[in-house]
Formats: sequence, structure tokens, C-alpha cells
Amino acid sequence: MRSTKLTLQLFAGMLVLAIAAGQDLNAQAEAQVTTLLKTDVAGVDGKEWNVITVELTPGAMDTRHFHPGVELVYVLEGAGFLEVDGKPPVALNPGTVAALHPKHSHVLKNTSQTQTLKVVVVLLLDKGQQHPVLAKRGTPPKATEQNNSTRTGLIF
Repeated sequence: MRSTKLTLQLFAGMLVLAIAAGQDLNAQAEAQVTTLLKTDVAGVDGKEWNVITVELTPGAMDTRHFHPGVELVYVLEGAGFLEVDGKPPVALNPGTVAALHPKHSHVLKNTSQTQTLKVVVVLLLDKGQQHPVLAKRGTPPKATEQNNSTRTGLIF
């Protein structure tokens, strides 16, 4: 009984703080994801390309997740942030490109209050792998590779 009361009080407190801060309680809704292409990688057995668009409404954020394969993110429109566990947030604007190593937990946030954030995501996966995988906040990335690239774009 006491733990139920405490849980309700904590929930009510969080609700009051969110309203006071002007947060949209629906802002953490999942993104609208559209599959554009899913096909085998030519000349490579057991691999497939998945090309999707992800759209976040103004002020919304995606669910923290990771993909089991390599991921490329290209921003088509809008403004936001990409947060990868263990890294500082990166500003997203049209034309921004980011590459994520497999199993790097991340989340997209739309910082605009008026415009949709729309990105194209290209995934290289083992054939038949599921994506995305939900991740708890603070889950450390599995890969520990350094970004030694001199090319433009962001690599995590």
C-alpha cells in the first residue's frame, strides 16, 4: 500500500513538473517510420540493405534504441539533436550525415516547435535481423572504436 502511494505521488510530481516546464506529454511518442527499400546486398551473402525514413513531429523525440548493424543517418528537413550514449549531443540540420556503429544506443529529438524532423536512415544488417532494439537510457555502447575519420560527417 505504501509503495503504491509513493509511486502515485512520484508520477503526479513528474506530471506537474512536465506541465510546468511546458512539455508536451505526447512528445516522446515513437517516430513515424516508412520503409522505402529492403533488399539483399549484391554480391554479399547474408546481408541486406534497409532504407527507411523517420519523421518526428515538432517537439517530439524517438524511443532510445540501437540497431544490430551499421547505420547511416541523413537529415532531409527540420532541426534537432542526435544523442548517442557516451557522446555529447550533436545538432542535426538539413544535410547533416551521421554514421553509427552497430549497437550504439541513440535517440533523435526534434527541437523545432513548428517543423517536422525528417531523416533517411540506411541500415546494413545481417539478413533477417530485427531492428530497432529498444535500449535503456545510459546503456553503454558495445563498440569502442575511435573516430579517426577525416571525412565530413559524424561517426559514432
